[in-house]
Amino acid sequence: MTTDAQTRPRELYAHRPGRATGGLVFRVGYADETLPTSGTTALVVALALRAVERPGLDVAASVGPTVTEVRVSGSEDRIRTTLRDLSRALADLPVRHRGTETRALRERATDGAVLPPWRYGLQGYGLGPGEYTGLYRATDEHLRAWARERFAGSNAVAWFTGETAPDLDIPLPDAMGAAALLPPPVHGLTQQLPADAPAGGTQVLWDALVPDVPAVAVLAEVARRALFKNLRHDRGWTYDVSTSVDVLDGEHVTLQIAAGLRGETAAAATGEFLDTWGRLRYAADADELEAARAHLLVAFDEPHREAAWLPDDAVRTLLGRPVPTPAERRAAIAAVTAADVISLAHQAWDSGLLVAPVGQGWAGTSLITRGAGEPVPGRAFERIDADATIVVGDAGATLRDGRTRTTIRFDETAALLVYPDGGRLLVGLDGAQVPFEPTLHDDLSARGVAELVDPNLPAELVIPVPRQEAPERPGSDQIQRVEQARIERQVEEGTLTGSNREMAVAVGRLAFVILLGLVLLAGAGGTILCLATLMAWAGAWPDGPWEVPALVVPAGLVSAGVTWLCYRKIVRLGDAAGDGANR
Repeated sequence: MTTDAQTRPRELYAHRPGRATGGLVFRVGYADETLPTSGTTALVVALALRAVERPGLDVAASVGPTVTEVRVSGSEDRIRTTLRDLSRALADLPVRHRGTETRALRERATDGAVLPPWRYGLQGYGLGPGEYTGLYRATDEHLRAWARERFAGSNAVAWFTGETAPDLDIPLPDAMGAAALLPPPVHGLTQQLPADAPAGGTQVLWDALVPDVPAVAVLAEVARRALFKNLRHDRGWTYDVSTSVDVLDGEHVTLQIAAGLRGETAAAATGEFLDTWGRLRYAADADELEAARAHLLVAFDEPHREAAWLPDDAVRTLLGRPVPTPAERRAAIAAVTAADVISLAHQAWDSGLLVAPVGQGWAGTSLITRGAGEPVPGRAFERIDADATIVVGDAGATLRDGRTRTTIRFDETAALLVYPDGGRLLVGLDGAQVPFEPTLHDDLSARGVAELVDPNLPAELVIPVPRQEAPERPGSDQIQRVEQARIERQVEEGTLTGSNREMAVAVGRLAFVILLGLVLLAGAGGTILCLATLMAWAGAWPDGPWEVPALVVPAGLVSAGVTWLCYRKIVRLGDAAGDGANR
């Protein structure tokens, strides 16, 4: 590998016959963004690529957490021309295509299990891939400024593999003395690890944060082989076992170990996956370790290895990391011991996030929760479509949804999404969400939402977001069912207060009045029946039996007394209700 440290950007070259390849690596990625600016880097790259794309041109780009890469293959002239045109496009971004490229990015947004937000929250390293919320408020000037600042010559490395070293002459402007931007620090949310991350998906996945050391590649291969043997070869529970190692900031990497699941054996396969992976914390089979090292060292026997590793060398150069020679790489892998693998497996286990679509609490893991802070005091607004209440105070907002609580403090807010109908979605740095929907509250208008929430947040966190339709107000039957469910829960919890307590009292009073009315009717009916019986007996006197008046008269008196008492009680209740209304 040769390098030219006097140029901007720095250029790396390695000899390799045949088809030439080249690329640009920039020290910018989604970890440099915030939720209100998320997607900026991806959109800048998409706009610049639009200026150089041609039929038959083999060009690709990717945006990672701290590094953005563009690769081109073809003839030397084709590569030189493409990289120069790309650089000119970055210096003068073709923002007229912003709408088209924004739609294309959203259509290609990542589906499936997305783990970074569960580890880092909706900030820094947790914003990708596929998080493009910030594009709703992106402006032409913001995109141009981002391109000028982040896609500068001092913040880039160019590389080329081919027959001869070309004169790339890439026109990325900046000051010669400027230094590459440092990656943001790697730190996650405060949580107990290992933990279950309910991120979805159809596979069991272990995601770990470990140091960038040679033992990572060996551990990944040892784990892949052990899992393949136990899950695929011995039991036939999966068709695919995979491992991957992805660079973060040059000092840390993400190690992922995954296996596909089948519905009928998913639980058993997940248990065996964790048992097999967990055993590597205590023992590494000598034969498996030797086989893993041999598998990794085979790559060093291929010709032109220096050229194959040149893109990785460019990333290391950009991140300020040492760039080993092929011989140094080989020696580092050969020197990895069983103790190194076991120690690193311990770190990978202790920093792990587990995605398992079946069950919870595997391997003693705790479930990650969002919005788990203390509820905030403030004004309460009940939802009419569900047993949910939003409490808004000076410090933040709490969503009481049935028996669960979600709290977002204003000083821990990632963004506030504002909808055209006046609705709001408060998003916490940990990914928690508290929705404000005026159509789903009787006592909270769109203006009220804006007055309660907006003044507590800086303008840069507010993102206007379109949506196809606002939620509709539920029907009266659903509202009544929700209110009844809320009262029943609050009675059970002993927390019935405010308007709900008054409603419960009113319902109870009405039920009591109805009961009294029924008793009154029964008493009146009994009194009338007794009088009719007594009159019939008097008409037949003196032939009628004397037992009749002895039984009927007391029964009639009791019925009349009950009727009178019920009547007086109903009158008193009516007077009390009238006095309360007058007050």
